[in-house]
Amino acid sequence: MKYKFASILIGCLLGIFIPAFAQDIPAKPNGYVLDASSVLKPEERESLEQKLRGYADSTSTQFAIVLVPSTGNRDPYDYAIEIGKTWGVGQKDKNNGVVILVAVQDRKIRIVTGRGIEDVLPDAICKRIINRILKPSLKGGDYYGGLDAATTEMMQRASGQFKADPDEEPGGIPLVFIIFFAFVIISIIKAIRNRGGGSGPGSRGGGGMFFPPIFLGGGDYGRGLGDGGSSFGGFGGGDFGGGGAGGDF
Repeated sequence: MKYKFASILIGCLLGIFIPAFAQDIPAKPNGYVLDASSVLKPEERESLEQKLRGYADSTSTQFAIVLVPSTGNRDPYDYAIEIGKTWGVGQKDKNNGVVILVAVQDRKIRIVTGRGIEDVLPDAICKRIINRILKPSLKGGDYYGGLDAATTEMMQRASGQFKADPDEEPGGIPLVFIIFFAFVIISIIKAIRNRGGGSGPGSRGGGGMFFPPIFLGGGDYGRGLGDGGSSFGGFGGGDFGGGGAGGDF
């Protein structure tokens, strides 16, 4: 009986401690790039390090590049989110951090974004960057080239300097429709004001129910509507609301 009890106890302890060790994330690095898989040359890692550091110093937005062999039993997305939160990527007051995770042996890519940057780097854009830049480069073994090009586009988008390709999927409504609907809305507002701002049975105020969904545009790709922000030690104490995207290579 005592042997059976001992076996159960050992099994419980292993069930608690083994997953905990398997789920450990890497220790926070001194810089912005962690290459635990050694796929970058020293000069490539240093080039990315200087690039991310310079951008963080000039804008306060922080990028972390994390290259690991595997995430073990952990879902890569949860793994990347935990890195962002535990390391505190991004500023605490702005939550403007981005984590780019590459699990080399698993061949998984994840980009997760802080709450404060999801508007300029929504899920659709992160997915596009993975599919068009990271996947082809990483599949061909060019880790530096892919990460360099991906961070360049993300930085440009976050700074409002990115020029979209002609064939890029529209992120909102074509300008001609925006102008048309703006003209219609202005006309409705003027008509209401001319009536003294009334909203009686004869007013057209109900038409407003049609326009707001259009002008919200783009869709809410982020999932940052959860609980309030948390404070974590690390880069700047940024929080993550769940925005981002993933892919395989």
